[in-house]
Amino acid sequence: MFEKAYTRLNFKRLRVGITNLPSSFENFTIVHLSDLHVNAKTPLPALEELVDKINELEIDMIALTGDLFDANPARIRAQLERLSHIKHPVYFVSGNHDLLFTCKELAREIEMLGFIFLDNRIITLKRGDEALQLVGLSDAFSRYFGIKRDPKKLFSELDAKIPSILLAHQPKDIRLTHAFPIDLQLSGHTHGGQIYPFGYIVRLFQPYLHGLHVKDKTQIFVTTGYGSWGFDFRFKAPSEVVILRLVKAEHAD
Repeated sequence: MFEKAYTRLNFKRLRVGITNLPSSFENFTIVHLSDLHVNAKTPLPALEELVDKINELEIDMIALTGDLFDANPARIRAQLERLSHIKHPVYFVSGNHDLLFTCKELAREIEMLGFIFLDNRIITLKRGDEALQLVGLSDAFSRYFGIKRDPKKLFSELDAKIPSILLAHQPKDIRLTHAFPIDLQLSGHTHGGQIYPFGYIVRLFQPYLHGLHVKDKTQIFVTTGYGSWGFDFRFKAPSEVVILRLVKAEHAD
C-alpha cells in the first residue's frame, strides 16, 4: 500500500488495560500523536485537518512523542501556528530531530505552542483523591546535545501506588523500565519502517516496530506516526493517529 505523506489521516482506536487504574480514570482517553516531522514543505491544509479532527474528539489529553520539528522553527512559523490551535492538553517529549533542529530553544518553542514540555519530568493528574502519573524522557540522544537525563533517578520518584505512563520517543527506552512501576510506555520514532522492507533494518536497533507489546510488567505501544522523513511517502507502513482508551485490565480487549 503506497501512501503519499500527509494525504491521509488514519485514526485508529485501541483499549489498553491498566491493572491498578483508579475508577475515576476509567475510559481516560489519549490521542497518541508522533513523528509529524514538520518542515517548510509540510502542507498547511493537512495540519489544519489534523487539528480540526482532533479538536472534534472527546478526549482527555494528547501524548506527542517527539519528532515534531524537522526544520528550524523560524522556517515553519505558519505550520506551528496551525498546531497551536489544538484545544486539548498536549504533553510533549523530544525526539532526536527536535533536538537537532531546536536543541536549547526546544522548551521555549513548545511552550509557545501552548503544549506542556514533559522532558525529564513527572506530572501527576488528579481526579478527586485519585491520580495518574505522566513521566517523560528526553530523547535517547540527549547526551549528544548536552542534555542530562537520569532515568533511574527520575523513575525512582514515581509513586508505586499510582499508575504511570511513560512518554519516550524511542521504543528502546523500554529497557529502562524493568525495575520501576511503569504501566505503559508510549513511543514513536520507527515510522513502522516507513518503506517496506526497511522495517527489518529498524528492528536491528529498536525492540518493537509498531503496535502494542508487553515487556516484563510494562506495556508499550509504538505508533507508526503521522508524518514521514527522507522520502515523502510510505509503503506498507501506513501513518496513524491513535486514540487510546484506558480501562481496568480485566475490561481490555
